[in-house]
Amino acid sequence: MSVEPDLNKSIYTLSLEVRNALYGRSPVGIANLEKERIALVLVDGLGYSLAERVGIKAERIHSVFPTITVTVLTTLLTATPPGVHGIMGWRVLNRKEGRIENLLGNDEVKMGNLMQAEPYLPRDSVVLAPAMRPSSTLFRSMLGNVTPYYSPWDALTQAREIAERRSPRFMFIYLPFVDSVSHHFGPYSEHTMRTAVEVYRLVETFGRDLSEKYSVIMTADHGHVPIESNVIIGNDILDYADLPPFGDHRNLMIMSRRNPSEYLSKYGLITLDREKLREITGGENVPDYAGVPVDNRLYSYWQDEEEMSYRGSHGGMTKEEMEIPLVVWQK
Repeated sequence: MSVEPDLNKSIYTLSLEVRNALYGRSPVGIANLEKERIALVLVDGLGYSLAERVGIKAERIHSVFPTITVTVLTTLLTATPPGVHGIMGWRVLNRKEGRIENLLGNDEVKMGNLMQAEPYLPRDSVVLAPAMRPSSTLFRSMLGNVTPYYSPWDALTQAREIAERRSPRFMFIYLPFVDSVSHHFGPYSEHTMRTAVEVYRLVETFGRDLSEKYSVIMTADHGHVPIESNVIIGNDILDYADLPPFGDHRNLMIMSRRNPSEYLSKYGLITLDREKLREITGGENVPDYAGVPVDNRLYSYWQDEEEMSYRGSHGGMTKEEMEIPLVVWQK
């Protein structure tokens, strides 16, 4: 079942709430933050449906479309919706240079040259991200300095010590472990559920420990669907597109003077036109069309061997991908 993002109760709204709390502006009301210091923990891939299955008590909010980590993180750290900042997946259109850039692990591509927004983070902010992962490249490109870590225990121990020693106004801790296991074993596998329980237990302890001094938030960027099969999109899509598609495997972004809906429907994809994309992404910086699945398959125009072997993935607009948990600890 497709679920359009409700931007009024979403990770975009949460980003506004965090920004407003940090700068003394009026609250938005989604998290009711009470402290002048905020620690935000993002558990990549922990969809609401998975959280519910493993007994995590949380409020249900929406991600943004497309439900891709780089899109959500850009929204979260700039307080702008995807239709404004323009980062619509790992593969993005570089309009200035007329080519498609792949941001995933690419040190040469600078996010600042592609996104139409600026991070709102205070100067003393601390960002913790895994060492030697593509996400670290993203954070360095967007934010500059990043504190690396090697395990979830290491991440939250470092964050706790930094909070006690330096008391930064804002800390952001990115935890990709649930996402990694879900990709390789499926979102409802025993391995994924155990990982979700263990990561949440660590985050919950961290949240309670810091709640006197900080408003501690835990949320996610998206959930996963269990992947049933793969579909290869042929080169004949270029008969319906002015450029090769960009975006990702569950959201094909298309620039075209010709409506590709008839072509995409043959693969089982629904077509969102520019007007619809403006509506669900909150801005004008969108492609002409997007092809979105109504099933649990991956759709690939690109040769990504690892992704095509995934047993869980995301990027589309199903309930499982779109709904995410929100937990706040503060005393």
